Amino acid sequence: MQGDGSKMLSVGKMLALGALSRLRSSAWIYLAPVAAAFTPIGDLRGYLCRRLQLHRRVRRLLPFLDPFVTVDIAARRDNYAYSSSAGQIKSSDAYTEVLAYLSSVSSRDARQLRAEGAVEGDGFVFSLREGQEVADVFNGVTMWWSSATAAAAPGLHFHGSPHGPPCCRLTFHERHRSLVVDQYLPHVRRRGQEVLFGNRRRRLYTNRNGLNYGSRTNEVWSYIDFDHPTTFDTLAMDPAKKRAIMDDLDDFRNNGDYYHRIGKAWKRGYLLHGPPGTGKTTMIAAMANYLGYDIYDIELTTMHSNNDLRKLFVETTGRSIIVIEDIDCSLDLTGSRARATAGTTFQGWQGDGDLDAYGMRNTKTRDERGNIMTLSGLLNFIDGLWSVHSGERIIVFTTNHLDKLDPALIRRGRMDMHIEMSYCEFEAFKKLAENYLGVDAHPLFDAVRELLRAVEITPADVAECLITSKRSARDADACLGRLLDELKKKAGEKEEQNRVAVDDGTDAGESFCSAAEMIVNKV
Repeated sequence: MQGDGSKMLSVGKMLALGALSRLRSSAWIYLAPVAAAFTPIGDLRGYLCRRLQLHRRVRRLLPFLDPFVTVDIAARRDNYAYSSSAGQIKSSDAYTEVLAYLSSVSSRDARQLRAEGAVEGDGFVFSLREGQEVADVFNGVTMWWSSATAAAAPGLHFHGSPHGPPCCRLTFHERHRSLVVDQYLPHVRRRGQEVLFGNRRRRLYTNRNGLNYGSRTNEVWSYIDFDHPTTFDTLAMDPAKKRAIMDDLDDFRNNGDYYHRIGKAWKRGYLLHGPPGTGKTTMIAAMANYLGYDIYDIELTTMHSNNDLRKLFVETTGRSIIVIEDIDCSLDLTGSRARATAGTTFQGWQGDGDLDAYGMRNTKTRDERGNIMTLSGLLNFIDGLWSVHSGERIIVFTTNHLDKLDPALIRRGRMDMHIEMSYCEFEAFKKLAENYLGVDAHPLFDAVRELLRAVEITPADVAECLITSKRSARDADACLGRLLDELKKKAGEKEEQNRVAVDDGTDAGESFCSAAEMIVNKV
């Protein structure tokens, strides 16, 4: 009985202590703010300072506890939809370059892969699945790559998703930081660029109509695969001139460090001028094939302003040729800039016309003015501040009328090399005969040489004579005979024109008449 009484007493004490504890907890809820209010400020400050010092010391100890550093290389910034603005300027896409670099490593070592059909060709592009990790060794040091999702910054959305963009996460030891930053990451980007540049087909781009400044890159340019067969080996041109152009292209391509050292943008301008049919477009194709560059063909007549041109230029890449063909016909950019002010007066002038952005009154109607693309905007595009974008680019203008272009547009420094695409000469003819007929010598070559000295015929016309006869299964004699007939016809037409000039009282063509008659009779 006594034992039972003791147990009951113990249980009672426990219940009493529990009730007291609950009472204290409830009371503390009300008493704690009162106690804090009467706590000396100095004691509270000291407590917070000790906590802060402890936090700092713990942070200093973390590298010793976890010595690994992580770097996230996320998809490029212009893929975001900004809540405040759109149309952000494109930066270099390091994420794509890293993916290209890791594609070979992933396909070799990773256990779980993601395979996507290649944009070009029938192959596959391999990448890491999220959460997978693969090791890479550089200079004896091992780094680890994994696929992850980067944290989203406030106000940014990736393709409408609240999550951040996909990223490639690099992990390495702290003691290798200098190696990774100074050597490894630049190595990854260079190798990635080589993979991207070497694996894909080259492209021919053209600008779309009606640019939208909120659009993404693929809405600004449209493209097709560039598979033009022309090379410098098949180009009909004087060999010495051809060699000079190839040497100039080699000097440009191989001297990026030199351009950087002298403080000059890594670009070069070429002006191709000559009559229609002399091979200006063919020369551009040969240059692109020789360098392995993409081509951006800009149609200026679709541009509404200088901002449109700048938008297009920003969306181009390095290792490319930017082409504006027939620039003398594209816009009113010809002649001296002094003529540009012929239709403008000061604002105080009372007459027809609208005020422009500079307070000038233009006497032309709005329909006559058309767009507001200006020569100064085009000049800034060539060698202004925007010309350093991406680097390693070539700008090519073509024209049929060199004398119509503003001297400021074609001066050295903008168009560094002027290449005259002339009428067909004998050396160019020999290359055409080799290409189309498979012959490098023939008894009729001497007759062709004499006639080419007397008449003007384009390489396109010569090629047409040779290829038409070849299609009809005729031999080299027949093909060259047809060409001789065409040359004699042109010589006769020019002789007749000069006879008329002589009959009109001018003797400018008298010497040609006698020379042409002698050559035709000789042939």
